[in-house]
Amino acid sequence: MIRLTAIVILIALVLPQQVLPGGEPAGGDEVYRLEVPARAGKGAGPLDWVYEKVDSARDDWSVERLSDRLKAPLDELAAWLVAGKVDAEGLGKLLAPGFRSGGLVPKTWKETAGGAGSWSAGRSSSSGKLKTVTPQQLGAELEELSALCGKVSKAAFKIFRVTEAQGKGGSLQVDALLELDGVAADGAYLQARTVWRMGWLGGPREGLLSLSRLDIEKVRSPARAFSDVTLDCLGDDPVFRSQLSRGVGYWRTRIDASSGMDVYGHQGIAVGDFNNDGKLDFYVPQPAGLPNRLYRNLGGGRFSDVAAAAGVDVLDVTSGSLFVDLDNDGDSDLVAVTSTETLLFENDGRGRFRRVESSGLETAGRESASTLGCAAADYDLDGDLDLYVFSYVFWAGAGSKLQSTYPYPYHDANNGAPNFLFRNEGKLRFRELTASSGMGVNNRRFSLAASWCDYDADGDPDLYVANDFGRNNLFRNEGGGKFRDVARELGVDDVGNGMSVTWEDVDNDGRMDLYVGNMWSSAGSRIAGQPRFETDRLRETYRRMSRGNSLFRNTGNGRFEDVSFRSGAFFGRWSWSGQFLDVEGDGLEDLYVVNGFISNESKDDL
Repeated sequence: MIRLTAIVILIALVLPQQVLPGGEPAGGDEVYRLEVPARAGKGAGPLDWVYEKVDSARDDWSVERLSDRLKAPLDELAAWLVAGKVDAEGLGKLLAPGFRSGGLVPKTWKETAGGAGSWSAGRSSSSGKLKTVTPQQLGAELEELSALCGKVSKAAFKIFRVTEAQGKGGSLQVDALLELDGVAADGAYLQARTVWRMGWLGGPREGLLSLSRLDIEKVRSPARAFSDVTLDCLGDDPVFRSQLSRGVGYWRTRIDASSGMDVYGHQGIAVGDFNNDGKLDFYVPQPAGLPNRLYRNLGGGRFSDVAAAAGVDVLDVTSGSLFVDLDNDGDSDLVAVTSTETLLFENDGRGRFRRVESSGLETAGRESASTLGCAAADYDLDGDLDLYVFSYVFWAGAGSKLQSTYPYPYHDANNGAPNFLFRNEGKLRFRELTASSGMGVNNRRFSLAASWCDYDADGDPDLYVANDFGRNNLFRNEGGGKFRDVARELGVDDVGNGMSVTWEDVDNDGRMDLYVGNMWSSAGSRIAGQPRFETDRLRETYRRMSRGNSLFRNTGNGRFEDVSFRSGAFFGRWSWSGQFLDVEGDGLEDLYVVNGFISNESKDDL
C-alpha cells in the first residue's frame, strides 16, 4: 500500500514554473520544469513497470477497470452541470431503454444550520420510488440541480462503491459522490453535495438504467468566511518573497537530494508570544536544507523573520515544533522535533534562544527513532510540564527515512519506531519513563499526532495517540505516574490511517469529545467492499480504514459513542488535521479540516 502510494506520487509529480505573488517569475526569466519521463514502451523504459501499476486495464480488480470506464460518461454529465444546460441528444444516448429515476432535487429541505444574514444549510435524504422518465425530464432535473449552485464553477464525481450483478449480462450498481460549487447572482457562494446510486446495464457502454438520490445537502454563504491575507502579512518580508513563496517543489530541484528534503507532507507551525510583547508570533519548521523561520509579530498584521537573530534557524528537517514554558520562568521555550533528535531551546526572556544540549531528550535519537512531534502536559501534577515525543519509523539516513520500515500488518502494525514519555525534573532536565509508566504498551505504531486531555474529568491529563497504520492509543492516566491503554476497551482505537487528533466539547454538555483525522478513500472503499477481499473480518477492517474521519461523543463515566456518520463529520477527504473553532460566535464549535495530497497543475493527476 505504501509502495503504491509512492508510485502514484512519482508519476503525478510534475512541477510547474513557480511564480511569486504579483506574477513575478521565481527565477527571473528562467523556466525550470521537472517533467514526467516518457514511456519507452514494450518494457524498455526504466519506469515502464511504474506506469503498469496505475493502468486500470492491467488491474486484477474488475471494479477498478469498470470505474475507469465510467469516467467518460460521468465527466460528460459533470460538463453539462457546469454549463447549466444539458445536451438532450447526448443524454438520450447515455440512457438505457426503460431508464428510471427517483428525482435528483427534493421538493422540501430540512434546515440544518444558519439564519437570516448568515450562511445556511439544508439537507434531504433518499429520493424514494423510481419511475420511468424521458431524457428530457432527466435533463430538466439535471439543470435544476445545477441551478442550486448558480453559475457553477466545478462539478466532480467520486465513485466509492461498485457492485457487480452475478450472471451473464448483469448490471452494475454504482454509488458516487457529486460535488458542485458556484456563485449566485447576488455574489453568494453556493455548494451542493449529493450521493447518487446508479444502475448501469451491463456496464457503461450499454447505458444508464437507473438513478436515485441517496442524500443531498446544500450550503449558501453570503460571503467568504475567510480572506487570504498572506501578502498583507508577509509580503514585505524578503525571506518570504525569496524562499517561502516559491514552495518545496522549487527547492527540491535546486538542493542536493542528500539533504533529505521531504515532499510528502508539511511540518505545520507553532504559535506563541516568544518575546512577551503581548502579540502572537509563529515558528515555521521546514524540510531539510531549508532553515526554519521565526516570524515576529510587528503589529498591524505584519510579520518579519528573525530566526537567525533568535538562534533558531535550524537546517535539519523539522517535523514538529512547540512553544511551551518548560522551566516556569514566564517565557516560552521552543521544542523543535527533527528526524534525528529533539532540540530544546531555552528562551532568555529577551527574544533569543540557547540550545540546551544535555536535556535528557536525546534518548529518542539514541534509539534511532525518526521523531515527528511532541505534546506537553503536567501528567504527574507536580507543577511543571512534561513531554510526550512521538515517532514514525527508524532513521535510515537522509532521503531514505520513509523506506526504513514497512508497516506489518498494514491494518494493525506494531513495528514502527517507539514513542517516548519524558518527565520534567526541573531546570530543563528530563527523564525518560516510557516503559515504567505503562506507555511502552502498543508503542510502535507509526504515530503522527498526540494530544493530552482529561477526558474522564478525574483531575489528571490522559493522552490520545493517532497512528498511521491500524489502531490508535488512549492512555488513561491512572495516577502515580502510571498509564493504561484503554482505546480498544472504550471503542476509540479507531482502526484507520490516523493523521491527527483534537478534543472539544462539541455538544456543550460539559464533557470533552474526540475527533480523529483519517482518510476518506473512494478507491479503498470500492476495493474493500468486494466479496473477494480477504476474509469478512478483514473486509470490515479495511472498509473502516477507508471511511474517513471519526467523531466520538463523550457520554460520561469514561465512555464514548461513535457519532461520525450521524454528525456528518466523517467526510474530510484525505485529511491531515482538524481544529474546532466557533466561526460565527454563536457558542457552537465548528470544525475546520485540512486535507489534500501532492499535486500539480493538472486537474487529472490524482
